[in-house]
Amino acid sequence: MSTHRFGTVLSAIPFAVATLAAVGAVPGTTYAQIKGMEAPPSKIEITIKDRQHGYETVGITMPSQDTIIVVRNQDSVTHGLASTLFKDIPVKVEGGTEVRAKKFKSFHLDAGKTMTLRFSTAPTNFDSLTGGAESVHHALWCDIHPEVKGEIFVIETRGDIGGG
Repeated sequence: MSTHRFGTVLSAIPFAVATLAAVGAVPGTTYAQIKGMEAPPSKIEITIKDRQHGYETVGITMPSQDTIIVVRNQDSVTHGLASTLFKDIPVKVEGGTEVRAKKFKSFHLDAGKTMTLRFSTAPTNFDSLTGGAESVHHALWCDIHPEVKGEIFVIETRGDIGGG
């Protein structure tokens, strides 16, 4: 019986700490991170089935957080994944090819292949007077087939209420 209680207490502690951090109740926390602990990267999964349906995107990311995008090309042709989101940040690509344009960065992926992009999202414009910031979305498009489109959401989740 004491083992059951001990197990319950141990499983309740991480939940309580994560809950407090998520609402900003633990001093010095940002984006559900406890000082000295790194939050796991956000993961976004994108599937490209064909030119008619565009990108199927699942997942979100947060400002200044490590992000992993896994792209699966289930079509029979090469596709690109372009966005201004990638323009000014370093992106590590595995399984695809980086292509640079003047106003955006794109990554090409051959038919039937999977690629992984790793990067940190840029910080949002945080208003220290109001304690707020806006979530943003970034357009995605195929630079090879412009009709293939999607978007990524960067969700702002600061816990500060009323600033401070």
